[in-house]
Amino acid sequence: MDLGYYRYPSIAGDRILYVCEDDLWSAPADGGAGTRLTVSFGACSFPRFSPDGAWIAFVSTDEGNPELYVMPAYGGEPKRLTFLGATIVSTIGWSEEGTGIYFVANPTTWYEGETRPFAISRTGGTPHKLNLGHVRSLAFGPQNRLAIGRNAADPARWKRYRGGTAGEIWLDAGGTGTFERLPLPNGNPCWPMWIGDRIYFVADHEGIGNIYSCSLAGADIVRHTNESEYYVRFPSTDGKRIVYTAGGEIGCFDVAAGRVHRIEVATHSPMPQTARRFEHASESLEHFVPNPDGTQIAFDSRGQEFTMPLFEGAAIRHGGGSRARTRLTQWLHDGEHLVSVTDAGGYEQIAVRPADASVEARLVTDGDIGRVTDMVCSPTSNVVAFANHRHDLCLLDLNDGNVRVVDTCPSHRIADLAFSPDGRYVAYVWWPTYGTSIIRIVKVRSGKVHDVTTPLRFDKSPAWDPEGKYLYFISTRDFNPVYDALQFDLSFPQASRPFVVTLRKDVASPFVPKPKPIHYDHHHDHDRWNNKPFKPTDIDIDFDEITGRVLGFPVEEGEYEQIVAVRERVLFTRFPVKGIKPARREEMEDDERGTLLAYDFDQQRIATIASECDEIELGRDGRTLIYRSKDRLRAIDALNDLPEEGDEQKPPSEPGRKSGWIDVDRANVEIVPRDEWAQMYREAWRLQAEHFWVEDMSDIDWDRVYDRYAVLLPRVRTRGELSDLIWEMQGELGTSHAYESGGDYREPPQYQRGFLGADLRWDDEREGYCIERIYRGDSWNREHDSPLAEPGLNVSEGDCIVAIGGKRLSHDVTPDQLLVNASGKNISVTLREKKGHERTVLVKALASEGALRYRAWVEEKRRFVHERTGERVGYLHIPDMGPWGFSEFHRGYLSEFDRKGLIVDVRYNR
Repeated sequence: MDLGYYRYPSIAGDRILYVCEDDLWSAPADGGAGTRLTVSFGACSFPRFSPDGAWIAFVSTDEGNPELYVMPAYGGEPKRLTFLGATIVSTIGWSEEGTGIYFVANPTTWYEGETRPFAISRTGGTPHKLNLGHVRSLAFGPQNRLAIGRNAADPARWKRYRGGTAGEIWLDAGGTGTFERLPLPNGNPCWPMWIGDRIYFVADHEGIGNIYSCSLAGADIVRHTNESEYYVRFPSTDGKRIVYTAGGEIGCFDVAAGRVHRIEVATHSPMPQTARRFEHASESLEHFVPNPDGTQIAFDSRGQEFTMPLFEGAAIRHGGGSRARTRLTQWLHDGEHLVSVTDAGGYEQIAVRPADASVEARLVTDGDIGRVTDMVCSPTSNVVAFANHRHDLCLLDLNDGNVRVVDTCPSHRIADLAFSPDGRYVAYVWWPTYGTSIIRIVKVRSGKVHDVTTPLRFDKSPAWDPEGKYLYFISTRDFNPVYDALQFDLSFPQASRPFVVTLRKDVASPFVPKPKPIHYDHHHDHDRWNNKPFKPTDIDIDFDEITGRVLGFPVEEGEYEQIVAVRERVLFTRFPVKGIKPARREEMEDDERGTLLAYDFDQQRIATIASECDEIELGRDGRTLIYRSKDRLRAIDALNDLPEEGDEQKPPSEPGRKSGWIDVDRANVEIVPRDEWAQMYREAWRLQAEHFWVEDMSDIDWDRVYDRYAVLLPRVRTRGELSDLIWEMQGELGTSHAYESGGDYREPPQYQRGFLGADLRWDDEREGYCIERIYRGDSWNREHDSPLAEPGLNVSEGDCIVAIGGKRLSHDVTPDQLLVNASGKNISVTLREKKGHERTVLVKALASEGALRYRAWVEEKRRFVHERTGERVGYLHIPDMGPWGFSEFHRGYLSEFDRKGLIVDVRYNR
């Protein structure tokens, strides 16, 4: 049979629904061929049949956010019912008469996991929020009785979880509105289903998630399924049968018969998301490095290896494509071979291949070398230095495959490996204790290790002077505190700068200018570099008292990242120090580009070479420097004349030799999804095996786990299904912070809804949506305050909104509908005031109400505490342990600490 990876089943009459390939399918309830019902741009989930089997309610991300849709059960055009702009939406079921749909979502809560139940008519309109608090699932019983599932929705992703947010089932057994928690075993119970006089649910208190039932008092617990390999997931019922998935298959429990059987479904499809495709190399650009003579570049994109001339000529793709992942590609010293890390054999090994792709790669290593975290090739011999996740520094002889461990760090990964120009030494970053790093040098032949700097704070990015006089690095060795602007405190926001250490005692400071006549030609000494490869002399190092020969560059402190050295000049990157917008996690990403600076020792001055620079790599010719700017690469001559202050010019944007921009998209990455998914699955499993916090994998047979879920890979047809499989596989470890995120999902249109920061209610008499509450945040930050509260608009609670964007509102045409695709945009809002006068105002719709509603929530709690304690007790809330929580702690503490007591609220801490 043509088997797919099935999720979210539902059953009614003689049909079942399920999700495969991110779309809805229908099949006979006793098995057979499936029929595709949707062709989605996004992904569908949680389909539910109406009681008569005529309609399907489901969730889709076709226009960006998950929203509720409805469609005929036999197929047809889906109708969008909700316009919430929420991040979590799941369908619960239908009303008994089939005219209403129940679902849960989080549109009005600042905490993502605080989902609330809603009801909406099958024909649309404004959703009605049920007054039940936090809910993840609902089950309706006779006489208005109700069961509620809280906290958990999918125990398979965190198996055997027993923490504070484990599932709970609460029951209103009498239909009075009073709920009691069922005293169930400690097994993360979820998905209550009310059938007859028993509550059915999923739990894993016996080790595997199965379906159980209990009496209305929580007693007489009976197990009904016997899944032994995979958890029962996302069950639903028609009152007679319960369908669920386990291991991508659909199971059905007949309640009356007490029997479980598999529903064998064939899902015939061309499987469009498994089709081969191509993407530009710039879309997934990873590591890059110029070749020794500066004429070519090697880079990794989406785990594949490429070489190409800088500006002219075609790209060459190396390796086996999507079947393996290649990383950290380097040029061998001869400029004719490449060295890279590959997992083609299932585990990472180091391989060598000719750059002309004349023959396949040769694996040099064949043993367990760990996961390689950094790698660099000798500039003079067939020796490779690499560091691994086990904190080892290793030297590999490419001629015989011999691997020597020359150093091991007790507290951190060794990083920033750099061969000396003569190939006799490797400099690197080593951590004597966690949180403190130094620069070390190891002699390649003897393996003898020397400390170059003393432990102080952070040293990084060692770079050798091409003439062997100096070693440069970045360090936080200046302790010049800055007073905090909000409280009596000090910090070090800009603590690093470049440093240099002289390698011999007779080498003078590079910051002492040399006498020269006025007619001195600065470029004269560079003539021998213009077209000839630089051949370094042997480097001698006086390690005696070397730690006392550290000198700081005469530049201001800042946030420096990388440093490279050419003759009588160093180049380094500096990034701006700026505050983090902490209100929501998606705002924490800082897209500020860095600046590429050069310090010239002959001229004793610093100059800006390029802006919008993220990362730099210097070729072994000592001149070719390639820098990355987001997804673009540019090559420049590191010995070009330094611009005078204010003369920096932005290069032309077109690629070519004149601008220096490299057309990386001459390389196309061929993607064979199923090959790639198999590699990704293996790597995800291997990463856990190599990095898990205890060696015995929490007493889990991790090899067996690999085999158990690998057999499901042939069923997987979409990137979303692969993510689901990896989530459940990692869930076997039963540990937190074992996540899978991101991914090359099918991208639907992003018609993001705008928000007005207000609670609205339809008023039949006034024929408009009355403003019941305007949420106030920080008026000085318009992204965190209601647009309706903009000064000068004079909008008041009690006013009615009768039109948005010039379109009149009605009971069926809601504000939510007209705010779709209005995120961050200026819109017109027509108001009818209490006296009947209409006027139109211009507002800018918010992209999210999360921060605004959070501020209102905190201020309500603070007012409550102040009122109840006569202003004697203060209140503050800490939403997480990152920048947002740090910000909120200081905001609350500094204004509340001088009271008689202080309540610190950590509920919903993320």
